[in-house]
Amino acid sequence: MISEKGKRKLIYKDQLFYWFVKLDEDYDIPYLHIISDDKQLCLVYRVNQISDEFIHPKIGVLKSDKMKKGLYCFFSPIADEFISTHNVRAILNWHEQQDENLDPIEVRVPTNPFEDIDFKDGYVTHIETDFSRDSLREDMLQVIYPKGYLLDVGWYGASEGFIVSIIKDQDWENPIRKTRKSIFNLNEAVVKSIEIIGKLMMDK
Repeated sequence: MISEKGKRKLIYKDQLFYWFVKLDEDYDIPYLHIISDDKQLCLVYRVNQISDEFIHPKIGVLKSDKMKKGLYCFFSPIADEFISTHNVRAILNWHEQQDENLDPIEVRVPTNPFEDIDFKDGYVTHIETDFSRDSLREDMLQVIYPKGYLLDVGWYGASEGFIVSIIKDQDWENPIRKTRKSIFNLNEAVVKSIEIIGKLMMDK
């Protein structure tokens, strides 16, 4: 159902589109919705993805005559803390340029998000491989890196999810990076954290 509150109009290539930002009902996360006037195109985009350096921005295609329904990586990152017609046009441009044979990202609950991760120069001191609900705990993963860096992942309940932290010199009160993730994007966040740690070690 389309919310009328805050709905705005945009003409793109001689077609009328409606766009609005609406909070997700489960997690109160703002999403940009873009819908064509004939309802043949419906796209969603989580607001403020660019500031999240742990994941690559993604767009959800709910309905399209051109693309398959699903989640896609957005390869034209734009400033998205505040949504404007500039963002909407950029997303519509992205949709226009995509190959109709492109397959969406496979979204499934991973059995073990840590599986097959290359921890590079890190030394794994603790790792959990059982992600069944009863086995989730605050200590899921700890990896020690040179120059005092540490990668930590813990489960903090359904409301918080998994928290990924990059710690320096055991300063747990002031993590260098910290993000909350679901099991669906935990693997991506951990892999990105390893890249961030690698860059930090090179810079100092």
